[in-house]
Amino acid sequence: MKKLTLTSAAMLEQSIVDPVKRRGNRQSRVPEIIDVSINVLIAAGYAGYTINRVANDAGIRLSTLQHYFPSREALLRATIEEISRRYLERFRHFAENKTHSPQARLETIVDDAFVELIKPGLPASIFESWGLALHEPFARDVVVEMQKQFTRLFAELVGEINPQLSSAERELRGALIMSSLEGLVVFLRWSNDSASKLKTYRNAVKVVWSGLSRADD
Repeated sequence: MKKLTLTSAAMLEQSIVDPVKRRGNRQSRVPEIIDVSINVLIAAGYAGYTINRVANDAGIRLSTLQHYFPSREALLRATIEEISRRYLERFRHFAENKTHSPQARLETIVDDAFVELIKPGLPASIFESWGLALHEPFARDVVVEMQKQFTRLFAELVGEINPQLSSAERELRGALIMSSLEGLVVFLRWSNDSASKLKTYRNAVKVVWSGLSRADD
């Protein structure tokens, strides 16, 4: 048997494993970090948000986090985009469900909004995103772009309900529905009304959105 020589340097090289390699690749690591980032944004608010806390709550080194997101801005941008994407994909799932009529799909979005927007957790992150957008241009750009995508989604659905409308009119009505949805985010966040009252409001929103979609040009 050959003589085996162990040095402290060799032992350290084997014990200090790159956290990125040890704990996952980019496909698994990035979503994990963003999930933690969303939770920190909700818990601490945009003013108290730090990448150090995200790294700590994620159980990783700051240098590991910065391997994927080199700055607070980069991580917050990805976080806001993910928050918006989740709601956009949720509503798109309903809007593009061709097994139901366009009108039924629009009403399903209303029903879902009244369930999802009163839940604790993720809805609060919408307010933090808006608050950040008031102070940070990069956040404003993200919020405005996502608002355009939501408006486009509603405009396309309006076009299915009322094909005679011009593209400009569809876009206008999509924007009006989007503004109503943004109002719902605020209203439902602070509402302590009974379930029966919320049901009345929900039906009223359906009437308003339907009227916007069906009215003549």
